[in-house]
Amino acid sequence: MNKVNWLRVVLCGLLAGIVWIILGAMVTALLGRDFAALPNNRLGSPTPGFVLVNVALDLLEGISILWLYAAIRPRYGAGAKTAVIAAFAWWFVVSLGDATWCSFGLFPERTVIPLMVGTLPALVLCTIAGARFYRE
Repeated sequence: MNKVNWLRVVLCGLLAGIVWIILGAMVTALLGRDFAALPNNRLGSPTPGFVLVNVALDLLEGISILWLYAAIRPRYGAGAKTAVIAAFAWWFVVSLGDATWCSFGLFPERTVIPLMVGTLPALVLCTIAGARFYRE
């Protein structure tokens, strides 16, 4: 089994995170109007601190999805197919969390499901972008 190249995980993960920030913003703008309109939601008028925290979280998400890609790469091989598998796995786990919040009644399903559906292709693209430059 090959060792994970942690420097590449971080650097390629930051690239994936930047792509995720751009695509995630587009998905939210296109599909997240109902979610942004929920009471106490800061998407409608974000503060600088809110933006900074979310950018940092998105970059960490990019790093984590590239770590997952690097972890499964020895089994599935390098390339876009493995990036799609990693993106789907990451999306599935995160979507279970989103569904849990909906089941608690904290968010209406109609506000979350469009975002869940729209984020899958965005995650696939950001993972492929980061995986493109990952080397062990």
